Amino acid sequence: MTPYERLMAEGIPTGTFGGPRTESEVRPPAAASTASQQAARRAALEEAQHGWRLPDERSERNRERVREAKRAARPRHLRIVRDDTHAA
Repeated sequence: MTPYERLMAEGIPTGTFGGPRTESEVRPPAAASTASQQAARRAALEEAQHGWRLPDERSERNRERVREAKRAARPRHLRIVRDDTHAA
């Protein structure tokens, strides 16, 4: 069977390439997290990422280029046009 035939053997891709799953591959659904557990994980992730930067010059140049592009694009987005025809 060619790789294309294996891929097309699946109506919805499940990664089994048309073959049945064995009992060892079937996992029970994960238990749902509570809102407080999710918030704690989110806080830990944000704390770990806060202030993190790649130390190389190339990354700094890329960040500066993105900042400059955002600054240059901002004024062109919207502008106020004065309309004196409806003055009160």
